[in-house]
Amino acid sequence: MPEGTQHPKHADFRAWTELLANALAAGESAAKLRSYLKKIAADTWEYVNWLTHAKNAVRMDAEIGLKAVEHLLGMFTAARLRLGRTSLRCEGCGSYQLVAGVCRHCGWVDPSHEPRKVREWSEEERAPRLAEPCVPSSDISTFMGPDDFR
Repeated sequence: MPEGTQHPKHADFRAWTELLANALAAGESAAKLRSYLKKIAADTWEYVNWLTHAKNAVRMDAEIGLKAVEHLLGMFTAARLRLGRTSLRCEGCGSYQLVAGVCRHCGWVDPSHEPRKVREWSEEERAPRLAEPCVPSSDISTFMGPDDFR
């Protein structure tokens, strides 16, 4: 909870999604995203609330409600994933060719880059996988890397 903010009621969907949107899309540069998240949350809540009490609703209304909720969850999930991303551009030249913290265009190295941790397999885990032959499921003879698109 942000400091100075009152804890919403547990079932107050609108207040919780507003808090979440404020946290996921904070700052001036995310104003449009924050506004969008709040709008789709409010609109989805209104539609599903109407649907819950509508006596004349048909199955397609429920399908529309389901799709609206799926979209809402997808947008909030994408906004959360967006938070974890660091700059995708080189601070030296502005290129998008950052690979493992190194710019392929100018050679700039991101000092904050931390390589992903690779899980080590134990001998017990590795043995059954190596016991069976590996057969590729598709033709992978043509491999294109980022350098092929210059």
